[in-house]
Amino acid sequence: MPRLTTPSSLLVPAALLAACASGGGMYSQPYALFEPHESSGIQELRPAYIMSIDGKSRGIRDNGDPVEPGKRKVELSLPGPMGMSSPAYQTVEVEAKPCVRYRFGARRDSPTARDWYATIESKESIGECLKKFPEVKG
Repeated sequence: MPRLTTPSSLLVPAALLAACASGGGMYSQPYALFEPHESSGIQELRPAYIMSIDGKSRGIRDNGDPVEPGKRKVELSLPGPMGMSSPAYQTVEVEAKPCVRYRFGARRDSPTARDWYATIESKESIGECLKKFPEVKG
């Protein structure tokens, strides 16, 4: 016997489609992006991975998710001393501006230095964010 679709069972998919079409979600307001700096051939520079933002854990695969602008406490994973498998952690404060991408790195002073420290290796405007939110000045 064929199953009949009732009008109420059509409401859930329609509501989901409406939410997508309205532009809701993570990118519905101006945002910042926090990402690890890309690997480099320079021995004194490595990516620093975002472990948490404002005390909320963040998975490695979540590093591309948008961040609400404002003052943020970012916990970063830095390489440990040479030959050690355990990373070091450092928390930095960032005044995240809307429509800006921040790339975090770990640096050391020389190839023989044991300690790494966190840096913001680059900041750049996010073009698609600026187009979507023209009120934000780049």
